[in-house]
Amino acid sequence: MAVASSPNTEVVGGVPLMSVIGTPRTMGGHLGSRLKPRLQVLSQYLADQLCTQATAGGLQLTTNKLRELIEPATNHLQRHDPSLWMELQAMAHASELPMSDLLLIHGYGDLLSYFNCQIPPQPSTFVAIDSTHTKSGNALMSLCWYLDPALFPYLTLLRRIPTHGPATLCLTMAGLGPVAGISEAGVAVAANEMRVRDGVSGTFTNHLLSSMLTSPGFEDVHRRALIGPRHGGAALHGLSSKGERFTVEVSGQQTARLNDALPNAPRVHTNHPLAESLMPMSGSIDGTSKMRLEHIAGQVIAVNGVTPAIISEWFGMGADIQTMKRVEADSERVPISLVLVVLDPHKKEMHLCRSGVPSGLETIKL
Repeated sequence: MAVASSPNTEVVGGVPLMSVIGTPRTMGGHLGSRLKPRLQVLSQYLADQLCTQATAGGLQLTTNKLRELIEPATNHLQRHDPSLWMELQAMAHASELPMSDLLLIHGYGDLLSYFNCQIPPQPSTFVAIDSTHTKSGNALMSLCWYLDPALFPYLTLLRRIPTHGPATLCLTMAGLGPVAGISEAGVAVAANEMRVRDGVSGTFTNHLLSSMLTSPGFEDVHRRALIGPRHGGAALHGLSSKGERFTVEVSGQQTARLNDALPNAPRVHTNHPLAESLMPMSGSIDGTSKMRLEHIAGQVIAVNGVTPAIISEWFGMGADIQTMKRVEADSERVPISLVLVVLDPHKKEMHLCRSGVPSGLETIKL
């Protein structure tokens, strides 16, 4: 199902970069036209995966039935984020796909929760390092994403320069489903997918992340993370250029802001809830989630002078081949496919690399 990259596409850290500018409809039209083959293949692949997983859980789904069940999310999106709705509408038209197919890509993880599929979330490990522990004196946020190898060809770095609102740079799946990004307003955001039991028809957690990323200021980012109800769950993280930070865990119908009693201490999160109130809502958990949390927390507990390169070594993305082999051996997904993002909201920089790329960590400025 792989789709080859255009020879004229700029690549950063092994991930192709796309830039769009203009109104929501203009940006959506450009994305839909340029990503049309990818979107068509990816939507069909994920629809097949979702129907298969739902059937295993006792729910009989066809592609048409799936589209019918996703359609109400369009109205919720139009009501809460009309700009994103207009962008996706134009993107659907240009790619010759129904809107529900794009929403399937955008909210795939949440839909697995919504249909009670017994499959763990895609593993990811989040780390936040405050300014007193970094070499630059700027707070950093990072996310290491362990991907299904079949999805690797669809990784896309998307730079959006809207007519109104801050410019953004985020890691996406074919222009949809953002997982981490920075904005011109000095905001960095990231999310750990979590499987939950109380998903209901509403918004997608990726809608929340998109909305957080386009916020005009950090004081509004937290509010946008709380919009519900939701199809699924996630841990949503925000970091400002001044070092302010928060983590909110959300399920379909509940929210919990994690206590940050030691704001100067590193923060680590993986794919299971830490708030006691959300633990009963937790669905299938990747067997490596707690191990990854303990492993990274043990490495960052007393570090100083942290740089993006040091963070990449924590995840075996540097020259430490033995570390990579240990991570690979501990993973439930073989072969392992990693992409690491390190965000500096003060410098408005993203540092990025993916496994298998010899160039290693590369930097792009918003």
